Amino acid sequence: MKCAHCRALLFKCDPDAIAGVIEIKCRRCGTFNCLRPASPHSTASRAAEGGNHCGSTFPPRS
Repeated sequence: MKCAHCRALLFKCDPDAIAGVIEIKCRRCGTFNCLRPASPHSTASRAAEGGNHCGSTFPPRS
């Protein structure tokens, strides 16, 4: 997985390895990247529960 802003490598994982939403800060540019599972079932159930609806990236905090 790479940063959406600067394309720096954030981490490596197997396909379908993410079970929930992950928010990770890029150590290079400071952008917060919000990653969701690839499975539509997990995403749909989280939306139905009223879970956290974060975007794909957030601007770096100063």
